[in-house]
Order: sequence, then C-alpha cells, then structure tokens
Amino acid sequence: MHRLVAVALGGLIAFSGVVAAQGNPASLEALQAEIARLKERLAQLEAQLAEVQKQQKATENLTRRLQPLTVHGYIQMRYVRDTTQPTEAANLARGSARDTFRLRRVRLDVRGEPLRGVLYRLQLDAAETNTQIRDAYLELKAGDGTFTFGHFKVPLLEEVLESSSVRLTPERARVSTELFPGERDRGIVYTLRKKGLPEITAGFFSGTRSTETQDSLTSRKSWLVRLVQPIGNKARLWLGRMDGVGRRNFGTNQNQNPLLLDFDRERNAVGFLWTPTPSWTMRGEWVKGKDFGNDADPTVDVWGWYLLLGYRLPHSPLTLYGKRDVFKRKVAGGLPFSRNGLGVQYELNGATRLNLTWERQKNPTGTVWTFQTQVRY
Repeated sequence: MHRLVAVALGGLIAFSGVVAAQGNPASLEALQAEIARLKERLAQLEAQLAEVQKQQKATENLTRRLQPLTVHGYIQMRYVRDTTQPTEAANLARGSARDTFRLRRVRLDVRGEPLRGVLYRLQLDAAETNTQIRDAYLELKAGDGTFTFGHFKVPLLEEVLESSSVRLTPERARVSTELFPGERDRGIVYTLRKKGLPEITAGFFSGTRSTETQDSLTSRKSWLVRLVQPIGNKARLWLGRMDGVGRRNFGTNQNQNPLLLDFDRERNAVGFLWTPTPSWTMRGEWVKGKDFGNDADPTVDVWGWYLLLGYRLPHSPLTLYGKRDVFKRKVAGGLPFSRNGLGVQYELNGATRLNLTWERQKNPTGTVWTFQTQVRY
C-alpha cells in the first residue's frame, strides 16, 4: 500500500508539472490540494503500519519465549479385580476392596528451555485426594555431561527411570516399589555421556520423606554411582551402588510414642536390556542390599529381581508381555513376595492404548486382573 500511494503521489506531482507548464492556475491549485490530502493520508498509513509492525514484533518475542515451553501429560483409568484384598467393610482399612474403578495417574508435565542447555521440569499428579509434585528439577548442560538438581527419579534402576506411561505392566516390580518408594529423591546428579566411554552417573541425595514407608534421609546424605555400557546396537548392561542412612519411626503408636531409629540404606544393582529384533525385548534387574527391618533389628538384608519379556506382533497394534518378580526382606517370620504376570497391550492410536494384565502372586496370595486405558495429551 505504501508503494502504491508513493507511485500515485509521484504521478500527480509529475502531472502538476505538466499542468503548470500549460499555465492553468485553477487546475494547479486543485491538484496541489489533492496532493496535500494524499500526503496526509500517506502519513496516517505509515503511522498505522508502524503500529502493526510494533505489535508483530512483540508477538514474535512472546512466541520465542514460549516456544520452548511444552505441556504434556496422560491419564490412566483402571478396573481392578484383586483377590488379595479384603471384602468386609470392617477390614477396608487394610486395603482396597476387591473390585474397584480408579484413576491411577492423572499427570500434568510442564517443561521449558529458557536458555540453550538449560531445562526445567514440573510434573504434577492429581489422581489422589491431594495434588502431588512428582518432579521439580533443573537440568544444566555442561560439556559432555548434564547436572540435574531438585526432586527427580533416583537413577539406579532402569525400571525406576522408565515412565509409567510406557511401562507394560500395571505397576513396577516389588523390588522397585519397596526400595525406591515414590521412585524419587532430592539432590544433585551429574551424568557424563561421552563417545567411547560408558555412561557415568554420580550423585548425592538428602532424602525425601515417603508416604509409602514413612522413612526419611532428611538431614542425612546418601551417594550413588552408576555405569551403563552399550553392547553393539542391541544390548546394554549397567551396574550401580547407592549407600546411605535412613531414619524410621518403629513405634507401635507413632503419634504418641514414637520410636525413631537409624537403619542402613544400601542398594547394589545389576541390570541388562536386550532387543535382538524390533519385536522382542528382554530386560532384567537384580538388587541386593540393606533396608529397614523392625524395632528389634532396624537394619536387615534385602534382595529382589525381575525379568520382563515383551513381543510386538509384526504389522499389528498388539504387544504380548510376561513378567516375573521376587522380593525378600529378611525379617523374622517374613516370607518372600513373588509374582507372575501375563498381559496384552492394544495401541488404538499414538495417544491411546488399552492393557489387560493377569497376575498371580504369593504373600499375599491371590490373583489380580487389571484392565487399564491410557490417554496421552
């Protein structure tokens, strides 16, 4: 528009010269008046164009700031038939009823990259009565490594690091849930990823009070070291160790008569992942260490393992999977927990999947059927 007005104005000026040369004063005055009006209109258009450009620049700046910000999440809805749970109303305090519909996870995951090499993450879960913070941390890129600082998953077991949105079985193995309740802790970790070297992770943690076990490392310290070695393009091996001191309330009446005692928290882990073909996946992890026992013996030996096998049917949305996991806390009279599971997953589309899993477990003994639907956004 600016160019058209300028061309028209130039034409009128040229035309005014022709008219002036012909000696017509009345026509010349009229033409000069029209030129003045067009100049005024041109100034108005230029002012409007400047304002539009200013608004456009502000929008581009805002877009650049918000572009690294992403919001994702997923919802898991379940029907569970669990014969290990009580059915009498008087015993419901011990657990859920045998037949339940529930929201297992309702996640909101916000991530941003305000600067190159700087990442922050906040993940919330609203499935329970109160919204809980699942992740809140900052990642800083430093050369070939990354510093992670805040509240995040303990990087020792692969199953702990694996997102629940991609895990095949309904829950993690018992060794993971018992020794890494909530899967998370608070501290700082450095991970080095350099070509030609194993992936090396080292960190320190202060401890997070867990609602699952009510134990805490707060005001204490624990350390962690983990090595991951790729083997070709189809396998990985890893081993790690985490050591520290926990503090637990062993009192029978924990509110009125607390009995706070220290215990060793030691975890030694070995694991592997093998994907011989795009369809087959095999993963296993073994852990041995020390954890809480009882008031007579605060520190006891613990060990556990699991083996997971998955097979994606070629040219099909179906995945078959099986899992075996065992866990033992060596307290007086304690029996080892064991579980065998079989299941099938159907991927309706990239955002929606359905899982049906059957599990047979001992101590407590019974069967568990879980039908789960998951939607990602």
